[in-house]
Amino acid sequence: MVFYFSGTGNSLWVARTLAHKLGDEVANLVDYWNEDFWRCDDEVVGFVMPTYMNDVPWLVKRVLENLELTHPRFCYAVMTSSHGKSGQAFTSMDMALQQAGGRLHAGYDVQMPGNCLVSTKEENEERLAAAPVAVAVVADAVKRETCTWRSRAALPPDDFVESSYFYGTHSLRRLTYMKDFEITDACKGCGLCARLCPTCNIDMVDGRAVHGDVCTACYACLHWCPQQATRLKVPFLRDKRFQYHHPDVTAEDLLYE
Repeated sequence: MVFYFSGTGNSLWVARTLAHKLGDEVANLVDYWNEDFWRCDDEVVGFVMPTYMNDVPWLVKRVLENLELTHPRFCYAVMTSSHGKSGQAFTSMDMALQQAGGRLHAGYDVQMPGNCLVSTKEENEERLAAAPVAVAVVADAVKRETCTWRSRAALPPDDFVESSYFYGTHSLRRLTYMKDFEITDACKGCGLCARLCPTCNIDMVDGRAVHGDVCTACYACLHWCPQQATRLKVPFLRDKRFQYHHPDVTAEDLLYE
């Protein structure tokens, strides 16, 4: 099984492409968001997700807390990011998988257009053009079950989720200001953002999107809004962050409701 989490479609595209090459199936990690316990009986298990500030998204950490791996022969993670380096993310995945009964055997980076930090359209085109080759390399390594990660044999700390970037509200250290949105008068009340939100954090009130306090900073609402009515308040991104979503993924592919 190849599990994924995706806001703009990058990680979904990688997961689908990888699963096709491996003859495997994909499953959305968000489907287990409300599960107190879930299990995977597969021997080869993959996880594909974006890197958030060099770490695993807090939502994914929360979902993995309740996972049990019953026969984990080879577990791997593929991190998508704008800079192609994932820092702490593989360590976090290793800890989460050890708590689930396995460990991380291999980690791979795939550079993609970012959903937050701004890259040029030319840079995005170059990354998209290089991605199929990068995924093919990952697929070959997974088929051989090549181990590239040395496990630290450590379990997650008590604040594994709570210390994550973008978790909660009103924290400068966790950069929660990066998920402060404004909804402009261009909003037509279509509700697409609410149906795309993985944590059901957006309600439609009087025909207008209203954000709550459980944002995971996937930015699906910003990048998929047909009216471009969702904007970040943070000044250095508000006027520069143009919309992006993977050209081979549709909003319907990511709907939760």
